[in-house]
Amino acid sequence: MTAELSAVVPAVAWALLNFLWKGALIGAACAALLRLLPATACRQRYLMLCLAQLSCLASVLLETGLSIATATAPASAGHALGGMIGSRASSIFPAAAMPWLVACWLTGVMAMGARLVSGLCWTRSLVAQASVGHTRWQASVSSLALRCGICRPVLLRVADGHHGPLTTGWWRPVIIVPGAFLLSMPPQMLEALLAHEIAHIKRMDYLINLLQNMIEALLFFHPVVWWLSRHIRIERELIADELAGALTGEPRQLALALERLSHGQAGRNAAAVPLRAAGGELLERVKRLARPATRIQAKAMTSALPAMMAALAMTAALAAGSRFAPLAPPLASTTPATSNHRGNTLPDAVQDGEASMLGRLLESNHVAVLDSRSGRVLLQKDADAVVPIASLTKLVTAMVVLDARPDLDRVVRIEQQHVSALRQVRSSLPEGSRVSLRSLMQLALASSDNRAAYALAQSYPGGLSAFRQAAGAKIAALGLAHTMLDDPTGLSPLNTSTALELAAIAGAAAGYPDIARYTTNPAGAIRIAGQRVAYRNTNQLVGKKGWDIALSKTGFTPAAGRCLIMRLKSPSQDVTLVLLDGARPDAMERDAHSIRRLLAAIPQQPQQQQTG
Repeated sequence: MTAELSAVVPAVAWALLNFLWKGALIGAACAALLRLLPATACRQRYLMLCLAQLSCLASVLLETGLSIATATAPASAGHALGGMIGSRASSIFPAAAMPWLVACWLTGVMAMGARLVSGLCWTRSLVAQASVGHTRWQASVSSLALRCGICRPVLLRVADGHHGPLTTGWWRPVIIVPGAFLLSMPPQMLEALLAHEIAHIKRMDYLINLLQNMIEALLFFHPVVWWLSRHIRIERELIADELAGALTGEPRQLALALERLSHGQAGRNAAAVPLRAAGGELLERVKRLARPATRIQAKAMTSALPAMMAALAMTAALAAGSRFAPLAPPLASTTPATSNHRGNTLPDAVQDGEASMLGRLLESNHVAVLDSRSGRVLLQKDADAVVPIASLTKLVTAMVVLDARPDLDRVVRIEQQHVSALRQVRSSLPEGSRVSLRSLMQLALASSDNRAAYALAQSYPGGLSAFRQAAGAKIAALGLAHTMLDDPTGLSPLNTSTALELAAIAGAAAGYPDIARYTTNPAGAIRIAGQRVAYRNTNQLVGKKGWDIALSKTGFTPAAGRCLIMRLKSPSQDVTLVLLDGARPDAMERDAHSIRRLLAAIPQQPQQQQTG
């Protein structure tokens, strides 16, 4: 928790600083889009402006959250996440000024928040002091609401003062009208003003206006936010005018009412949250209402669509935009140490500690990802724990059998002992079937057939006991201190290893062309008793577009969970990944996708030359 709190201040500071240029970019793009959209397309302009203002808030919140995640993540996960968030250029803003910057911003937010609360309190007091409206006008309001499709009740209240009609509330909306208006305003004009307020209620403008005020309070320091808010209010009133004119059928009456209202606008409470009929650019509204024939044409609507798509693309890009300032130590301090490991033994240098951020990203409980060329550990999660490894055992079984240099075309018979040793195991090999060692190898490695693996071990010169001795010698030769094999199939929970040592096993198995070929076949077929028997690779990623897999093996038992070994090739990287103890059937595939995205963010380092 301490690390997270210490990361909040610089994260907020850099997000605010970066918003200076991001906000300017949003404003420039929005201004250009406003010129593309016709003036009569007030709904499209309003939507685009709201999206632009939301993108301002999203860019600050997203950068702050990702920066905190990067700063508090351990070396392995933080390194990868930092690459995905953005570049870490050198900072020119002094770090000592960060707390002062955040303190000044918080002071401004508190002042703006007090202003907002003041407006809400003023509105509440106005509603409390208002009296029930005349029955005739309450009936008119209810009728307008029903015609507009509003099912919940809308109350009319009469208050003292010289302000115009205004609306407050959302679930229980209230329209407040000064008492003088009921006496001096002609009925047609007053009904037009009430229709305007009903239009605001229909569009839930009160909630949008409240959110708009909150964004203004949080991002008060940027002029683009205020420019966007001003234009949002202008377009909002134009939309309400259109709806009110359509609802009453007399837009000119609303224009006359607005002209009369224009004389009493001075001295109003600028911090009030409720919606007013006389808001926005009043002269422009009166002109448009006085010329109701002006409508958006089909051609104008068609030309507005590309602009709206561009606005949506702009908000998405800016919300995930890059940042300039560093929020974590330089990459050199988070890069795992490169091992001097050669051959197929376990690398000497591994990262210390469990990657808590990686733990939240991956479902497998034990993970190791290494550079296949250098042995450098790229990512790890509890990779030193000794756990059951299920059918990953079959890689060692295949290596031990192939070390004996058998004739793979030699045919063996599936005896009763093979069946009885694995009574409750499903297999493509019935008792009495005759298959070649090559076919047994294909079934054991690709489709993880346990009876085939057991038959391979039995075919070893000297039988199963000699196989066990050879397997122990193979483990010792690889320098694996925490690996133990009890049976050739992996069904025994005594077959155990660690994620890091399994990576070394994968490196050794990749040196056998037969193992590499059989484990990367998406599907195949063998002949048993003259019949063609098809099989599929247990790794669904094998053969999938975009996955260049050089070695693969899956495993599952209740004790081991879902397990996977893969060696992946790309133009820039050759990596070995080991996933152990996944809970869900799709855990391996989901984690493999996540790791591939993480690896894309880790820069490659040149291998150090060995000194003799």
